[in-house]
Amino acid sequence: MLRSSFDSSSVKEDTGLLESAAEHEKEPDAKVDHKRSLDWIALAALLFFNVSGGPIGTEGLVAAVGPFYSIVGLLVLPFFWCFPVGLMTAELSTTVSKDGGYVLWVDMAFGRFAGFMMGWMSWASGVIDNALYPGMFVAFMQDSLGMSLTPRYKQIVIFLFNTVMTGTNVIGLEVVGTASIVFCVLVLLPVAVLIIVCLPSIKTSAWVATRKKPDWVAWINLALWNTSGWDATSTVGAEVIEPSTAYPKAILLAQFLVVAPYVLMLLAATGVDQRYSLYENGTYNEIAEQHGGYLLGALFTLGTVAGVMGMFVSDMTTYAYQLSGMAEEGMLPRVLATKLPKFDTPILSILVCFIFVQLISQLPFKEILVCDNFLYSFCLLLELASVVKLRHSHPDIPRPFRIPLSTGPLAALMLLPAGFCVFVIVSSTLRVMAVAFGIIAVGVVIYGINTTFLKTQDYARL
Repeated sequence: MLRSSFDSSSVKEDTGLLESAAEHEKEPDAKVDHKRSLDWIALAALLFFNVSGGPIGTEGLVAAVGPFYSIVGLLVLPFFWCFPVGLMTAELSTTVSKDGGYVLWVDMAFGRFAGFMMGWMSWASGVIDNALYPGMFVAFMQDSLGMSLTPRYKQIVIFLFNTVMTGTNVIGLEVVGTASIVFCVLVLLPVAVLIIVCLPSIKTSAWVATRKKPDWVAWINLALWNTSGWDATSTVGAEVIEPSTAYPKAILLAQFLVVAPYVLMLLAATGVDQRYSLYENGTYNEIAEQHGGYLLGALFTLGTVAGVMGMFVSDMTTYAYQLSGMAEEGMLPRVLATKLPKFDTPILSILVCFIFVQLISQLPFKEILVCDNFLYSFCLLLELASVVKLRHSHPDIPRPFRIPLSTGPLAALMLLPAGFCVFVIVSSTLRVMAVAFGIIAVGVVIYGINTTFLKTQDYARL
């Protein structure tokens, strides 16, 4: 049952949790040692891939509503979606710099059951999302090389991709951070070159074109999917160097790296190619080869591959460390917090994520994607409510970064992204709802098993 009020002992207990969390970057965790190895630039690169991975995949926005609404929409959307969620993440991640991130926020605000369900839904959504990338890699490889793999060989390539990319997480966050920076450069460099190459041929009059029958449901779902995940890196809070300053800087840089390429790529592409109804995944690659020749086409191909790799690695990192953080706090069996001594990585949590991604990635693309946005919207609603609730119940807790608004205006600000979450939920098909609620029901059962047989409800506070 969600906890809507606190008794005096509960307030004292949760206050202690927040106060000790605020001091966490100065004093090591009493139970698990953490090697803080992510600086703010690596954190920004990791967040870039959690959210975006580059403009590839935004072509469908043009097909849904045309250039004008897509360009204006991407300029306006950050103020209603990206910035509020980023501010919420900066405040709560600097207040509680622990592995587990948003799971702990919801637990402190609404109680253990809500915290566990937040962890379960976000992890399920994240694994579903991560299972998309091996299939994308195989499909893109076949298109680029002009080949067709049999189902058996597709499975082999998917397994090898999953294994190699997961191995990056096993050997340490220093490697993950460096790889994310390299992947980020490889993704954004060809985008910058293509924009420059297209400049002489751009017809600015094309930017005001619209579709006669815009599909706003498709546009909003695709736009949100391409701009969701600002909270993801909160799950590696105990691994970040000086989190009180790293998170605000990383979130600000990542928002620029995500939104600017989206808008500039749309301006360039729609200015030189007016076949708007035909825009789909891969259209930007075609435009790159048509206007920049084989070399730019190859560079764009390399950037696309790097984007897929970066998104897989970043998702595997955040959701493996989420499991580990939940295990450290007793929400899951303690064994999942076991770390590989040489690399200081949660090896069993990584292995669990690897196994589930491998299993799910064998399913068709549409079956995987069907409820990702739905589950994420549920989770984000809990987070948005948590930042307001904690302001009300714990107003004096040290917050290294604090949104400069009182509780009332803060609640109003959080209603902006909450509105999009509600839209995604109510506009979902019955099939999507059935799958999503089935996943939620499984989480309730797991929570019951945990509290009844594994006694994980008595986890230690910080």
